[in-house]
Amino acid sequence: MELPNKKYDIIYCDPPWTYQRDVVVPGGVPSGGTASLHYNTMPLNELKALDVKSIAQKNCCLFMWSAGPKLDEALALGEAWGFKFKTCAFIWEKHRPMVGHYTMSTCEICLVFTRGRIPRPRGSRNERQFLSQCRTNRHSEKPHEIRDRITRMFPESARIELFARHNTEGWDHWGNDPDLT
Repeated sequence: MELPNKKYDIIYCDPPWTYQRDVVVPGGVPSGGTASLHYNTMPLNELKALDVKSIAQKNCCLFMWSAGPKLDEALALGEAWGFKFKTCAFIWEKHRPMVGHYTMSTCEICLVFTRGRIPRPRGSRNERQFLSQCRTNRHSEKPHEIRDRITRMFPESARIELFARHNTEGWDHWGNDPDLT
């Protein structure tokens, strides 16, 4: 699937990371948390091969979701796409924990990278980093509030969501989710 032939100031994505299939809950039952059971995943080399540079303006922000185990891959992916890591933009505490290898996982992070400078004009500069909101029953669905916060931060910018699961007003979307709503 080809990326759009358009340039964007803001790129937002939740990459379809490939995970190990070895997560089980007590009793040896699969946790159901394996992403590949819910949608098509992509290994890091395929994600890196996407020509995201071609859709990024000279001055562009990339907001990318990562779970803790994929943090190193997220940093490498942002760099491969031509961006420089800046900070953690958002932390989402999802209330219902997932079994992890070390601790019970209740948070995901949204990193921010830049290419060039922060796009202008800027909007809101007082958006909260932390969001405490229950996750939905749909695997890996991110809270709409984060997209809303980014919109308030960059209200006049051209925005796209890669690997989109929703069609959101004011945003272009790209992805192959058959349930795109």
